[in-house]
Amino acid sequence: MHYTKSSSKKNILTLKRSNDTMTEKEMVKLNNEKRKLLTAENEAAYGDMLIYLRFTNVPQKQMEELLLEILDHLLEAQEDGKNAHDIFGKDLKTYCDELISSSEHQNTLQQTAVIGFAVSLLLAIQIGYDTFATLMQKLFSDTNASGIPFSIPGTILSAIVLAIGAFITFSLFRRFSFTILVSWKQKAILLLSVFVPFILSVFLNVFFKTKPYLFYNLSIWQGALVTLSFYILYKFLYKTSKF
Repeated sequence: MHYTKSSSKKNILTLKRSNDTMTEKEMVKLNNEKRKLLTAENEAAYGDMLIYLRFTNVPQKQMEELLLEILDHLLEAQEDGKNAHDIFGKDLKTYCDELISSSEHQNTLQQTAVIGFAVSLLLAIQIGYDTFATLMQKLFSDTNASGIPFSIPGTILSAIVLAIGAFITFSLFRRFSFTILVSWKQKAILLLSVFVPFILSVFLNVFFKTKPYLFYNLSIWQGALVTLSFYILYKFLYKTSKF
C-alpha cells in the first residue's frame, strides 16, 4: 500500500468520523493498546506528535480521534517497512500544524478554562492539605490548633502565579515536544517553569499567614467547604475546557 503525506492527512480528517460513537476514555484506552504495537522508531515519533498535539487548542474528543487515525496509519505503514517520516514527511511538526489548522478549535472561554482548572485543582490540594493537617493535629496532638490560616490576598496572588506558570508550562511543552528528549537545557527550563511558580505560590501563602491582619482562621468544616468549592470549580472548568 502506498502512502503520501497529502493522502494520509486527507484520510485522517475523513476516517476520524468513524470514532464518533466512542467516548474519550474508550479512545484513550484503545490508543494505549495500539501504541504497544508500534516499532521503537515509530513509537518515538508518535510520542513527539502526541505531546505536540495534546498541548493545542483542539478539543479532547477530536484530538483522540486524530491520534487514533495517526496510529492506524503508522501500524498499516510499518507492515510495509515504512516509518513515520515516510508517510507524514520529514518535518512532523509541520504535518501536525496542518492537522491542527484543519481541525475544530477551542474558543476563548475553553482556553481560559484549561488554565482555570489547573489552578483550581492546585488550590484545592493546598487548602485540603492544610485542613487535613489541622484535623490530625486536633485529633492526635495536645497542641490546641487555632484553625486553618486562610488569606484572601495570598490565595488570589497564588492563583495568579499558578495561572501564569501553567500557561508558560503548557506553551513550553508544545514548543519543546520534538526536541526535549535530546536537550538537557529544554528539560531544565521546563522543570523551572513548573517548580518556580509552585515555590513562589507556597512562599506567598506562608508570607501572608505571618501577617495577622491579612488572614482569617478557618474552622475544620470551613476549610473542607473551601476545598470542596475549589474541587467543584476544577471539575466544572475541566468539563468546560474540553481538554
